[in-house]
Amino acid sequence: MKKVKIEDVLQAIELANDEGNYYYNKVTGKIIYIDDEARRMAEDYDEDDLEELLEWQRDDVEAAIDVEENWDNYISLPSKFDINEYNIMVQFCYSLDNDKTSNKLLNALSGKGAFRRFKDAAIRFNVEKKWYKFKDDKFKKIALDWCSDNGLEINR
Repeated sequence: MKKVKIEDVLQAIELANDEGNYYYNKVTGKIIYIDDEARRMAEDYDEDDLEELLEWQRDDVEAAIDVEENWDNYISLPSKFDINEYNIMVQFCYSLDNDKTSNKLLNALSGKGAFRRFKDAAIRFNVEKKWYKFKDDKFKKIALDWCSDNGLEINR
């Protein structure tokens, strides 16, 4: 059974964004990030194009090429959409004992800028520490479930 560091999985989950994806390499045991730009460049690459890139760009494109050409060696980590932090915020609101605070936080979650308003409201209603503990616990569950679903043992 392959091993993975839970801290690496958690970091990938925390940093998940719209511009790329994280992948676990089953051969090396490392987690890499491939952004959409590197993926697009990898789709159209030729050797001459790679030579013209800066070293860090070339490394990113080569990693994207490796993911494309050796897909069986990789497992995709949960994306931002799989994680759904908005839903985690809603779950947190319903987990609170104080209905007034719960309703105020739920109201903060509507419309543009909801994440910022929610976090500001969590501070205002003195539940910020509870929120971050709740979120960390949910992220850890997502990470542990991902490891289990993919037959990966946690390296402690």
